[in-house]
Amino acid sequence: MPIDDSIERLQIYLGATELLQTGAVWLASDGRIIGSNSNFERELGYKKSDLLEKFIFQINPRLNLIEWKRIWKNLQTEGKAELDGDHITADGRLYPIQMSVVLVDVGTQVVCIGIVKNLLSLSRYRDMLELVSKMTKIAAFEWDLIVNELIVTDEMYEILHLDKQKNQITAANFRSYLDQYLGPEDRVQLRETTLKAISEGRPTQLECTGKLANGEQKTVVIHIQPVKNDENTLKVFGAVHDITPQKQAVQPLELTQFALDNAAEMINWLDQSGKIIYANQAMADKLGYTKAEMEQLSVFDIVPSIQEVGWDYIFSSIKAKKQLVIKREKRHRDGSILNMETIANFIEFDGQPIICNYLREDSVAKMDERENKILQNQLQNALDEIALLKNQIEMDNACLQCELAGQFNYHNIITCSDRYKTVLQQVEQVADTAATVLITGETGTGKELIARAIHINSRQGKRPMVKVNCAALPENLIESELFGHEKGSFTGAVARKPGRFELANHSTLFLDEIGEMPLDLQTKLLRVLQEGEFERVGGTETLRTDVRIIAATNRDLTEMVKKGTFRQDLFYRLSVFPIHNMPLRDRPEDIPLLIQHFTKKFADKMGKNIPKIPQKIISTLEKYSFPGNIRELENIIERAVILTADDTLNLDLTPFKKTTNSNDQAAAHEDAQFKTFDEMQRDYIQKALEKTEGRVSGPDGAAVLLGMNDKTLFSKMAKLDIRK
Repeated sequence: MPIDDSIERLQIYLGATELLQTGAVWLASDGRIIGSNSNFERELGYKKSDLLEKFIFQINPRLNLIEWKRIWKNLQTEGKAELDGDHITADGRLYPIQMSVVLVDVGTQVVCIGIVKNLLSLSRYRDMLELVSKMTKIAAFEWDLIVNELIVTDEMYEILHLDKQKNQITAANFRSYLDQYLGPEDRVQLRETTLKAISEGRPTQLECTGKLANGEQKTVVIHIQPVKNDENTLKVFGAVHDITPQKQAVQPLELTQFALDNAAEMINWLDQSGKIIYANQAMADKLGYTKAEMEQLSVFDIVPSIQEVGWDYIFSSIKAKKQLVIKREKRHRDGSILNMETIANFIEFDGQPIICNYLREDSVAKMDERENKILQNQLQNALDEIALLKNQIEMDNACLQCELAGQFNYHNIITCSDRYKTVLQQVEQVADTAATVLITGETGTGKELIARAIHINSRQGKRPMVKVNCAALPENLIESELFGHEKGSFTGAVARKPGRFELANHSTLFLDEIGEMPLDLQTKLLRVLQEGEFERVGGTETLRTDVRIIAATNRDLTEMVKKGTFRQDLFYRLSVFPIHNMPLRDRPEDIPLLIQHFTKKFADKMGKNIPKIPQKIISTLEKYSFPGNIRELENIIERAVILTADDTLNLDLTPFKKTTNSNDQAAAHEDAQFKTFDEMQRDYIQKALEKTEGRVSGPDGAAVLLGMNDKTLFSKMAKLDIRK
């Protein structure tokens, strides 16, 4: 099926959900919201445009991508499911919901429709029951068969003409009150019908006629709805509807129907889709059909000049003007053409829009030529616009398919790259285990995001993840930070302090830049990983902890192991499940998505609206090597948003074209590669030693030149493998 037909079918389904009295939402296979009805938008407090940018797990905190994939897989097998959860409104409130979901095939894709029930409103059940009963003049009752308790609405007393204060309706006397009202035959039929409905657990209804004590005759319809659980019927819901006024109005209604069917003037009614929902006998006779056959046709079958693609515009014109006089040819059943004049009137009945047509053959009335010409021109313009939009859809089809099939936000990881999905698959595979994970990759690739995704989807995901940056802490403090210290264990230790291993008990500890950890601490870390035991600095008590370790580094640990700056046994213990986070230059298909994401993020933060991103910016940055990876791209877009004054992103592309024009991007990346912090420290200390001719301590030593303590400098030289 062509994509425009699929989109049209999806729009028809979406339009149908507007008739529902509950919220409805349409979801793609990745959980993205692709449509909603007005009830759903009103309950959440979002605009439709805001909802179309979200995923179902952004408004339902009990869901995530992995859980949604499981639900989708079950839907493909079962076809439908019932989900419980909560929804977050636009102002941050939370309310419980129950959602019934089914799969719908719209042609080029299978989507999911969810019908949402707001459970918060059920607490007002009895009040609403009374209110609806009064509004509709229908008495309602609930009969709990387990405890033999009956609840009836006030309308029941009015229908049975009973004084509520003197004649209280209960489970014991309810049947006797009905028996007094009904005749003998209806009495027996009601009893048999009720018992059969209760035993079978099936809904039923019965129309009865009887006389009240005051002699008034009434006709009622009694509805019975049993609630059955396994073999037992637990409750009976019911309603008593007084249809006496409708019965009294039957004669006028029959007269109206007779007048329409036998009118000499031809009459038909059309719904919004153009289907004929009524045609009188004169219309059927004139076109050579029976009345039943006419109601199987549409306007396109009998009016050759009207095509489906232009019907929406004609319908909208009649709706706007309320009445139009149109002269068009009609097609007889035998194929001959009849010239007819149609007076089209727009009305609404029970919320349904209807076109009521009155037709006359060979009328002397002429349609206003000027209005007809304007209408024809507008119709042609509408057809031209539809053709233009169709071409645009075909041109953007590749991009649309990428968005439908690949784009998703996995715990703030934005990607549509098939290659990067292997990384996310590794995350899903290891998340629910207790295995130690080592995340490697260049600076700025988002290693911490990978760690957070693993933690959130793990068994410890409900507890906070504890993070330690091994490169940001001095050597003399990192041990205390990891393992804690006792009061008085060193200068400044004025109180006992728990370490990160204690804080992360039964949770996840993320050791960022693990390659910067000193050798003496690597031994203690290895003991914790192997035995789960450690002591605080200055303490003698052995503490135990249950911690899941995730480590990350941008350094080559295998080379460090060869040089002796990283313990081999610790490396093997950490790399139980290694994950390499690929650089941005290896996933260029994600660059347009990331540009769009960062533009919206910083524009919202700065109170700007920047919906337009020039294609030349995307094309140029797709060819750039990004030595600083995603962090560099984020900084570039933030600077561009600051400099943008209108609705189109403004970015100077000169610095990036130098790299894109190179025939060897790998060489360009190598030239632009930033030095690590350790490399910069090593170069700086070596320059200081050269200036002091190798002297470290003393008044003319490198320590004084660098403003450092002698022992600290010796320790730093040992760590960085610097020899005099």
